[in-house]
Amino acid sequence: MIIKCDNCGKQYNIDVNKIKGEKVRTQCLECNGIIVVNKFKPEFELELVDYSSLSPNGKEGTTKLAESSDDKLSGKQSQETKPKRKFFDAFKLKTKFNIAIGALFLVCVISIYFIAGDRLQKDAEKQVFDKARLLLTTMESSRSFTSKVIKPALYKALPGRFIVEGMSSSFGARNIFERISKSYPQYYFKHAAPNPRNPINKASALEMNIINKFQANPALKEWKGFTDKKGKKEYMIMKPIVAKERCMRCHSAPEKAPSELIERYGAKNGFGRKVGEVIGTLTVSVPASAVMDTASKNTFIFIVIVILFFVILTLIINFLFGRVILQPINKLSEVANKISVGEINEDIDVSGEDEIGNLAKSFERMRTSIKIAFDRIKRKR
Repeated sequence: MIIKCDNCGKQYNIDVNKIKGEKVRTQCLECNGIIVVNKFKPEFELELVDYSSLSPNGKEGTTKLAESSDDKLSGKQSQETKPKRKFFDAFKLKTKFNIAIGALFLVCVISIYFIAGDRLQKDAEKQVFDKARLLLTTMESSRSFTSKVIKPALYKALPGRFIVEGMSSSFGARNIFERISKSYPQYYFKHAAPNPRNPINKASALEMNIINKFQANPALKEWKGFTDKKGKKEYMIMKPIVAKERCMRCHSAPEKAPSELIERYGAKNGFGRKVGEVIGTLTVSVPASAVMDTASKNTFIFIVIVILFFVILTLIINFLFGRVILQPINKLSEVANKISVGEINEDIDVSGEDEIGNLAKSFERMRTSIKIAFDRIKRKR
């Protein structure tokens, strides 16, 4: 009789005259699948079970298979079709478990990367915003103190005189910033103006563009945003300087200006302004690239720590999974395999009280029932 293993397709030629009894169990030498052969039927039955621990040689009640060189079966073959396997059916339980853990791990890492990265970037931006705001407030406070405290006191003490160092709010603020910049050279402050007295305050193209926006929209009280300076990212804040009536003495016409101003700066620049006109801006900027890069590095470090944590956790879970679940299941599988080929005297460990322990007890009851049934058959013979 020629039979074929539906599990792997291997063909065997067996001598039915050597089969004792009506049926015999034998094992495929290729895939270790168990084949049940009915001596009096041309068909054969196949149990799709892979017991790699079984010996290829049959024991009591089994026969050894001989490989057939003929690829085609002669006689009637089984018409039963093997159930179609799903994708995950090809994997072992531990592999399926690790795939699930890996998928969960991937989702968590991606989520943490975006959530933590966004949070750290926002914190970094807030640090930059706060620094720029502090610098701007410092410069505004300096101007306010000069114009509201020092200047009136000097006018009272020195009538008719104009002391630039003490009465010019822009002069005082610029000199204070020069001292700040010795400790923080990366910070930037400027009285940006289209026609300044001091050339150092000449507005750049960007500053001139913002000045025009302030002039066109009087309701706009502040501009802020990120800019690029020599390839590095900076955060800038600009506030308009609007000419008031008290500013006209120095900014309307040269003949009205104090002689001290004319002597120091000349009569060409800084004049011709009108009340309500935007004559310049208070401009500050602080570096942002370093802070943002630090936030990105911190995000990367945090993700690496999370990955290491998940790897260690996965190793621990795999170890416990193997000890608590896989080992008992493999032992049960080994015993069940032996019972399936007639070794019904194998003892089953039923000491556990969990679900696997209950399964072992069920197997033990089944083994006992089979043994009792076999003993009855032997007594009848």
